[in-house]
Amino acid sequence: MKKLVIPALALLLSACQTTSPEVTAQLESIQQEIKQLKHVQTLIAQRVGLGELVRPEKISIAQGHHIGSEKAGVVLLEFTDLHCPFCAKFHKEIWPQIKSEFVDSGQLLFVGREYPLAEIHPRAAFAAVSLRCAAQQGKYEATKDYLFDKGQAFGSADLDTIISSFKLNGTEYSACLKDVTVHKAISDSVFDAKKLGLASTPTFILGKREGDMITDYAIVKGASSVEQFKSAINKLLQN
Repeated sequence: MKKLVIPALALLLSACQTTSPEVTAQLESIQQEIKQLKHVQTLIAQRVGLGELVRPEKISIAQGHHIGSEKAGVVLLEFTDLHCPFCAKFHKEIWPQIKSEFVDSGQLLFVGREYPLAEIHPRAAFAAVSLRCAAQQGKYEATKDYLFDKGQAFGSADLDTIISSFKLNGTEYSACLKDVTVHKAISDSVFDAKKLGLASTPTFILGKREGDMITDYAIVKGASSVEQFKSAINKLLQN
């Protein structure tokens, strides 16, 4: 049906014409129908695991932890699993160089979001909540370092270490760990990743910033290499 409607609408809107109220109403009805069809197609694709086929032109960065200048014209959005060895590889081997060269210089804004793969890393969601709660007290980067060092050995006993090592308010931290809104935020991050058709970690979205959105973006899967990240970032900066 979509293939029949869209050409007809294009024909009506591509020539000079006088339109009656009836024709105007018909055009508005057709436009609304097309909009609904696109919405339904998007939902179906997302639900059957084909979200990559209907990715939006712009992706929000309103959620997630921001590191770097809010004036930066290029954004690197990360979806990570704190128990994923490839995420750890990126964080330990690639991220320090990217941060030093592009983030600290104000050219790149980093946005960190969670994508715990519960099927293979059952405690990764707990680690994600732990990180988010530490971030509320300004200790995102230090806690993220700690969590990647611990990997899948991370457990409840490490919470006291996080509190003492990073001088957190223990009462606030403990309350945050039980906060349902924090748990929902993690679930929303996972849902957003799946809607985009992302199925592995780490996955990055690299593109230009437009308000609270990323546009002209590319999807980068895996830890890749420093050289590949630098090349992609430099191309965006040059444009």
